[in-house]
Amino acid sequence: MRWPAALWYSDTVKAAVVCACVSCLALGRTVTLAQVAIPATPKKFTTRSTGGQGGGTAVVSSDGRSINLGPAASTPSPKIRYTTHVALSDARQWKSTDGKSLVGKLIAFEDITFETDKGAQPPPVSPPANPTVVKDGKVRLLVDKKDYELPLDRLSEADRTFVEAIQDALSRKTGAPGK
Repeated sequence: MRWPAALWYSDTVKAAVVCACVSCLALGRTVTLAQVAIPATPKKFTTRSTGGQGGGTAVVSSDGRSINLGPAASTPSPKIRYTTHVALSDARQWKSTDGKSLVGKLIAFEDITFETDKGAQPPPVSPPANPTVVKDGKVRLLVDKKDYELPLDRLSEADRTFVEAIQDALSRKTGAPGK
């Protein structure tokens, strides 16, 4: 029995068909074409080095397309950015002149920001010597881990007095005039 030439894709398929035919003949059964498994990609592949940094390999098909099997090209380790706010007070309730309120911390306008490799310990930080409490008539509040700048004149009289007391305490501590 001769098989059509289109079915002979590779030597491994030939061997599989011959083994299937021999084993079926030994058992006294006939083989139909539907029982033969034909590979989805019948092309032969070769392996070659892609070179470069990773030293990976690629499988190249007979039509010239390649699939990278090696490790991905080396990428720089991911960086983590830390931002530390300088808290000048504990969390408290702040009221605006129109009666709205929110809970937050008074923070300085200076932030401490640095980058480290992922997984590395952050370096120790020290607060600025003379933190800025009021800048351009505004204060900064940290509410739910997000910082907001509010005009000082929108805060209630009690909150403005509190901000002035913090500013005076910092100026006495550092010996600098209040900002």
